[in-house]
This record gives sequence, C-alpha cells and structure tokens, in this order.
Amino acid sequence: MYILGHVETATRSEVVRSVDLRAGERVLELMLPDILNCHDWAYEHSWYRHESARDQLIVTHMVGDAVVHYGTRWSGERRRRGWAYVRMGQVARRYETFWTTAEQAGWRRPDAGERDSRRGWAHSLVEYAIDQLLADTGDWTEVFEACRDGARATLRDPDWVDTYVHQHTIPDSSLSRTFPGLYLGAVSRARQPDEIHLRGLALKFGLVETDEVLDWLRTWMRDIVSGIGREEMERALASITEVVAEPDAYAYPTSLKAAARIPDPARVL
Repeated sequence: MYILGHVETATRSEVVRSVDLRAGERVLELMLPDILNCHDWAYEHSWYRHESARDQLIVTHMVGDAVVHYGTRWSGERRRRGWAYVRMGQVARRYETFWTTAEQAGWRRPDAGERDSRRGWAHSLVEYAIDQLLADTGDWTEVFEACRDGARATLRDPDWVDTYVHQHTIPDSSLSRTFPGLYLGAVSRARQPDEIHLRGLALKFGLVETDEVLDWLRTWMRDIVSGIGREEMERALASITEVVAEPDAYAYPTSLKAAARIPDPARVL
C-alpha cells in the first residue's frame, strides 16, 4: 500500500484515536518508514514502540505492510504469502509488455538502472492498486492537500525528520540521506489524490513523471482493480484493518520487545 491505503487502514482500525488522519493530520509521520526507507530498522526498533502517537502511527504502518507481505497471521516463517503475492500472478505475466512499452517510448529516466524483478514489480502494482481503488471511490482532498503541502514544507525544512532520525538512531547511509528528498519530491508534485501513488510508482520504476506516463500507469492500476474485483479488494482492506487493530491476536509480536523481530519484506528471499 501507499499513503491512501495506510491512512485508510489506520483510520478504520481506530488505533490512534487522537489523530484525525482523514483530516490530513500527521499523515507524513505515519509514512516515516517509507520516507526514510528504513523498514528493516523499523521492524527491529519501532515495532514495539508505543510511547507516543508518532510511535503508534509507525507501528500501524509496519503492521499493515507485514500483513500485505506475510499474511493475516504471522507464522514465524519468512515466506511471502500475503495478499499482494497471492494475487500478483494476474499481473506478472504482463511484465515484458510493461517494460518494453516504457523503454520503447523513452519513458525511463537516464539514471533508472535495471528493471525491477518480475516479483517486485508485480506485487508493487497489486499493492498500489488498493490506493487507486480508494482514490477513485472516495473524497481524499484533505489528505492529498496535507500530504502535498507537508511534503513541500519538509523539503524546505527537514528538521522534524532529521530530529527523528537523530533521536532513534536510524542508521545513516547514502540512501537514508537521499531517499526522503526523492519520496517527498514526488508527493509534492502531485496534483490530485491518485497522483501520490502514481508518481510513487514512477519513482520506483525509474519512469519520467509526464502526464502521458501518469495516465498510462493509471490505466494499469484500474485494470488491476477491475481484474481482481472491488469486492475482493475491500475484503483485503478489511483483513489488513483487523490485524492493524489487534496485531497480537494474529501473532504479530508488538507487545514483547524480545519477540519483535519481523524480517523486512524487501530483504526476505
């Protein structure tokens, strides 16, 4: 999921009732694991943090991601069996079509690097399709404006992000120093709610952010929603929300610091 998906599941779960995410409050704090590209660190160190509303927001983000990757119930096995992986077969067979179209049209950035793997590409599209469904069926004006304006403000003055990194000793790396600017830059350029995740996809896949490319990605997203079906996607959202609301009931160890070692989905084979 991207920003809209995380806001929706966190709001439905009512875990952090002091924060009105749908009114745009503290949405970028909810997205700190993405902004800092630090999921591996967060699963080790923020998974069990409950001292503040910010910590609680980060935990809801991490639980939501874990469910999408590992399934409704944590089994202790490092296997990608979550909803996005179960459904990505519908998309995976179109891998060559996607990349060949982008390359032949000249839509890849000069610094894009190699293609994403078939599995990484397909599960990302399925995950982000949740955000497309939400954008197409709800009013996200307040969240969109808060994200865009917050991203622009943070790009001008990243002090609150830098302070969080310093307080929680997130490992410093060239990626942790550069990725916030890339992530927030894409959000700051969005002109409507679904462009938040569409520009995120363009960033992820090394594509330029022209109107033509954004329209093309939107078509892909809507085709996936249509192929999977709105009812099934709503059931997936409901399942994610249930676990976010009560992660320990589904064996996700958010209560015990010693047990809070959920592997990072991006690093698990």
